[in-house]
Amino acid sequence: MKRINQSVMTAVAACLLAATPIWTMPPQAEAAGSAQEQLPQQKEFSQEVQNTLDKLKEAIPEIKALRLERKSVGKPSFRNYPHQVWTVLLTDRPETGAEKSRLAYATARIELDAQTGRLLYLDVKNPAWASADYPDEKLAREKADAFLASILGKDASQFKQSKALSRGKAGIGDGKGDGKGAMIEWVYSTVYYQTLINQIALDGNALSVSVDHAGHVIRFDAYNQIRPDEVKWPDPQKAISLEKAKQIYQDKLKMELEYVAEQPTSYSAPGRAEEKKPMLVYQPYGVYRIDALTGEVLDEPDQQAKESVQVKGEGKTIKIASQKEAEQWLKSQFGIDVAGATFEYDDHKDNLREGLQAIESYHWMDFTEKANQAFETITLTTDAASDRLIDFHLYLPERQEQKQKISVDEARKKAIAALQPYLDPAVSELTLFTFRHDEAIPDWVDKSKLEKRNEPREYYFNFQGKRNGIPVSDEFYRVGIDQVTGAVTGLSFPPIHPDIALPAATKLVSAQEAKETYQKEVELELVYYWEQYEDQRAPEPKLVYQRKREDSYRFVDATTGKLIEIKYR
Repeated sequence: MKRINQSVMTAVAACLLAATPIWTMPPQAEAAGSAQEQLPQQKEFSQEVQNTLDKLKEAIPEIKALRLERKSVGKPSFRNYPHQVWTVLLTDRPETGAEKSRLAYATARIELDAQTGRLLYLDVKNPAWASADYPDEKLAREKADAFLASILGKDASQFKQSKALSRGKAGIGDGKGDGKGAMIEWVYSTVYYQTLINQIALDGNALSVSVDHAGHVIRFDAYNQIRPDEVKWPDPQKAISLEKAKQIYQDKLKMELEYVAEQPTSYSAPGRAEEKKPMLVYQPYGVYRIDALTGEVLDEPDQQAKESVQVKGEGKTIKIASQKEAEQWLKSQFGIDVAGATFEYDDHKDNLREGLQAIESYHWMDFTEKANQAFETITLTTDAASDRLIDFHLYLPERQEQKQKISVDEARKKAIAALQPYLDPAVSELTLFTFRHDEAIPDWVDKSKLEKRNEPREYYFNFQGKRNGIPVSDEFYRVGIDQVTGAVTGLSFPPIHPDIALPAATKLVSAQEAKETYQKEVELELVYYWEQYEDQRAPEPKLVYQRKREDSYRFVDATTGKLIEIKYR
């Protein structure tokens, strides 16, 4: 059985983090406790569905030229949506006769609530619109607003455009499925909307509209939307004052001293840092949400379990410049012969186009389940410029007969021993963090309804580097140890920058001075918040004060005491 290589995802995510918006979220339930009606199988659209389709054709005239290829109604298989949905597929591909490559045809996928006709999803792929250029932000926001108004009419006033803006890519291939065929791609920007209740925004994105370089709407998603009339919302007239909320926030605010080896100081585009420099900063920590009715702090950070680990780095590096060298390293380190396994190579060229770290990855798969099977998957990821290994993950096959586990303490010692040779000799101390999944599950969650998870096969140890006794926020290491064999199954290293000189930790402003500077600029806003864990929601929503979300972030320069604001775009 194939499994997702979590360690690899961690490494690749580290390289792609700047291009991945933190506000992007998976589809969620429409509302907790929504009734699930049983509709008879429909053959024709209801008037409500047809009305929405007519509005779509007016909003996107190109859709009028497409014929109906297929339609079906039922519960979405991959969406947590409680009602029946019409799925409509449109195309300009001819029904009969000789066809060109599928790259020559436009398609549209439309999903609508079968009962209300509400548009839930739209995805338009038109080869004539292909472009590698992103739309101007002003154009994207204006076209998104216009589309929403054309589909929702006066109900569009129930939504507030968010400051969040993300970028993405869409494409279609020639359908050969061999990975070598032709493909066309285009990029887009996505505008997000929040639901307004009592003219107060509900935290989280309810709708999203994606716009291409020419202002065409190519995607719409409303599966996250919550129907306000189905829920009882706290009365904003009963909220504590903004001044009182600010005082609670300031009392809880803490400033922590950290090094940042590569602190972005400007961005050329969303998620793309244009300039970076090493800094010694005070970062804010503390309360994020305050119950606006009671003044209770809802999410004060827990004291995370951590310990200091003394180390003696040896400064070694692992260099891998080819598939052959990768296979030799696996053989010498683990005695693993990958001969006969399926191999894949990726040069991650998208990283170069996005201005991110250039990486290469080597991936082997063996799902034969033979008696002497040595592994299921192996992935090595290297820095393309230096050939230095930055991530390794080995997934071993399940051995039902092996039940005895090594202790956490023994695994911890193995993790430190595996990591120590590759640490910078200047690093003499690490902080080891301990994470437990079950601690993050809220008390109100019905655990019997959660998706069943396999017991982890590995122990994972997460370390943060310290320099001059000060934590470095972008120097993290991760080591995986197999619970049964004790083998090293994962290694992740931060980038090495020998040319970076961290500021001296002398003549610094105090944490109290930094706090006084930072809190002057803090703005709180009143929002509705409905906590969610997987597909379950808390028994009721709350009205909260939280820090106002901006398209920037702030910290205090520990050497000058000045407040620094960095805009994401």
